[in-house]
Amino acid sequence: MYAIPESVSSVFQEEAMEQMKPVIRVGLGGWEHEIFDQCLYPQPGMGSAAKLSYYARFFQTVEVRPTFWDGDLTAGDAREWTEAVQGNPGFTFSVKLHASCTHGRSLRPEITRNIRGMLQELARRNRLGSLLIQFPYAFTNTSSNRFHVVRLAEIFAGFPAHVEFRHESWQHPGLMTFLRENSLGVVAADIPRIKHYMPFLTGTTGGSAYIRLHGRNEKGWLLNAYDARYDYLYNARETREIEKRIGAMTPHCTSATVIANNTTGGKSLPIALQLIASLRGGRPVPVPDATIAAFPHLRSIALSEKDEFLLPGADPVRRAM
Repeated sequence: MYAIPESVSSVFQEEAMEQMKPVIRVGLGGWEHEIFDQCLYPQPGMGSAAKLSYYARFFQTVEVRPTFWDGDLTAGDAREWTEAVQGNPGFTFSVKLHASCTHGRSLRPEITRNIRGMLQELARRNRLGSLLIQFPYAFTNTSSNRFHVVRLAEIFAGFPAHVEFRHESWQHPGLMTFLRENSLGVVAADIPRIKHYMPFLTGTTGGSAYIRLHGRNEKGWLLNAYDARYDYLYNARETREIEKRIGAMTPHCTSATVIANNTTGGKSLPIALQLIASLRGGRPVPVPDATIAAFPHLRSIALSEKDEFLLPGADPVRRAM
């Protein structure tokens, strides 16, 4: 496991407590993408736990993607995840609900039981961010679909949960009330401006915000091609726009999770690290050497990996502040 002199996460929490600001955690949509072997991790062939431990040196949260397709994951897997990030005490996991519950609209007891077990394990260890309930574009605002949302809220009652709707039919004045009555939060998703898709929502419920950055590759979304959909590098103007959106939402929250999900080509890395730097007032932040090699423009915000983590007795994160 990688040792962290002072975790990036704890620095954010200390600043938030001192200034009475919400705790904002920034991370990526998963840590095991193959492309990350080229632009995040220091060497090929690292195991999942080693990757997660290394990842947690630079980010404060992560979205767990395998739970979307693998119904056999259990609390034991969640326990292993938490053990991998012991060096970052403020690190959290958001669990993506299995596709059978959202895209298949079925509620298989063995799957919901496994998901609850993972959520319980993460909550017990103070590592739970949220349950992510992401519905497809075809999931429109009908009475039967609203009932399905209510059933999910009942099954996962007691755990923080945020819902991402893709179809604009859900954008109506009663949405926030509906979610609030069912103890659900809403996901604010940054996607291309495409007709009939849900726009970015700035409202929050329950004191927490969940923001997902999918990129703005309109052609990829219209083709419904997974890799093309998330193949997008945010430019400087768009990054500033997202910073403003986060700033407008968080005064109403005690916590916020920001997930960069434009993972094709590793392009989630620049936007996430730039947002972390912005949240620290533009101060330098830890950036992996492989990421700087892949995205040289990040040198302007980077503390070198060598200076941060390898100098005996150094306290680099605090020093940089």
